[in-house]
Amino acid sequence: MTKLRHSALLRLLVALFSFALIASACVSTEDEDADTTDGAGTATDDSSGDDTAAEDDSTDSTAADDSTDDAAEEPVALTASWRGVTEDTIYVGVSLLDFELLVELGFSPSGWGDQAAVWEALVDDLNARGGINGRMVDITSEFYSPIDAADAERVCAVLHQDNETFANLGGFLGPAGSADPCVTGTNNTVMVGGEISSAEELAQANVAWFHAGPTTEFQTVNLFNLLVQTGETDGAKVFTMGGAAAADEESFVLEQLEARGIEVVGSALIEALDGDTIAQDNELAVAFERFNASGANTLMVFGTPSASIRGAGAAGLTGEIAIWSNDSAGLGNLGATIVDKSIADGTLASTGPTDEDVWNDQDFQDRCVAPVQERIPESDLRNPLEYAPEEDNWFNSVRQGCQALSIFETIATAAGPVLTPETFEAAAYGPAGDDFQVPGMGPASLSPDKRGARDGVRLSVYDSTAGDGGLVAFTELLDAFE
Repeated sequence: MTKLRHSALLRLLVALFSFALIASACVSTEDEDADTTDGAGTATDDSSGDDTAAEDDSTDSTAADDSTDDAAEEPVALTASWRGVTEDTIYVGVSLLDFELLVELGFSPSGWGDQAAVWEALVDDLNARGGINGRMVDITSEFYSPIDAADAERVCAVLHQDNETFANLGGFLGPAGSADPCVTGTNNTVMVGGEISSAEELAQANVAWFHAGPTTEFQTVNLFNLLVQTGETDGAKVFTMGGAAAADEESFVLEQLEARGIEVVGSALIEALDGDTIAQDNELAVAFERFNASGANTLMVFGTPSASIRGAGAAGLTGEIAIWSNDSAGLGNLGATIVDKSIADGTLASTGPTDEDVWNDQDFQDRCVAPVQERIPESDLRNPLEYAPEEDNWFNSVRQGCQALSIFETIATAAGPVLTPETFEAAAYGPAGDDFQVPGMGPASLSPDKRGARDGVRLSVYDSTAGDGGLVAFTELLDAFE
């Protein structure tokens, strides 16, 4: 993996995160404890018999050393250290996307297989390996509608009020993402998942909140840095566009474009929500009249990209303009309102490893795929590019679950036997969180300023012929935080 040039990135990150909650994270060496040599401090004395005083001293010293070692190795008794943490169990809530509902409503052609069973298999494997510091993990899962914020709030209450849980894994995505602060704010429950879309949203969290991919702001920063480095911004006249749900992102996107000297010639905010396609299309028609009048040659879409890309296609701009998106996940699921996905071809976004990269990663095969296949023989796990649109994509389910659980396991293990939100957060910002590996993701790190674990970034391009349509690598993978 290549190291990304730092100068511009670091200046931007300093400006972007001047509001950081904690000044800095510790620098670590991941395997410090493992470097202790078993034979350190021992010596061989070739003299014999005559020097009894020295021998007695040596015996006393050895006895003292053994006593000290025994005391140091004595395990700490596990106790009920926090809500959802007993002497033998860590209780965790898992929020799952209701794909049956999405298929029923026509928003997705297929689901992600048996998500609940996948989570149970992954947790069963973790427990078979000894759990976390001797405690077993016990999960309660609940499905939520990603297009219904009220339903997501209901699931939050079920998982973290009706049940005594220490953590949430999965969080809430899409329009349901407004329920994320219900977990980390209202219910003071640590979370690995969801999507941190703004500093204002993060400020509502009372406890640690992380996720696998970059935060929305980091996605924007990474995208623009990569576009500049590859020369894609040369001669660009940019028109920004996004939906009402992403209105908070607009000012940050404009600031980042200006900071790099990229010319902005106009902007539009589409007020009609997803689901009201007719109203959206009417607004989009007006917005693209303004786009054409502005002299723009590049569309920068912030937030969910499907509506803006649909509007560009309706305006006859497919293949005529450059399109950038700060929502790579949204590009991977353009929704039922785009029948001809080729109108999105050429759209650029910042991503990490491709689906095929993840699948080919041996760590992902060993720690994610194998445990699920062993426990769910009927699971249909294969190279994700081989799935037809109507086939359940078990790969997505395994990737999301395994990576979130791996991040949680790493931090909770480093937190030690006294597991609380405070020790969990301290562990994330200590040596364990400074440099670790996630299956299928590779290098990862966390800090008060960086809540998304993934370090690897690359520019990817949308290709409607890749499987059911998806992002393929446009540049090599770079380590932006090495």
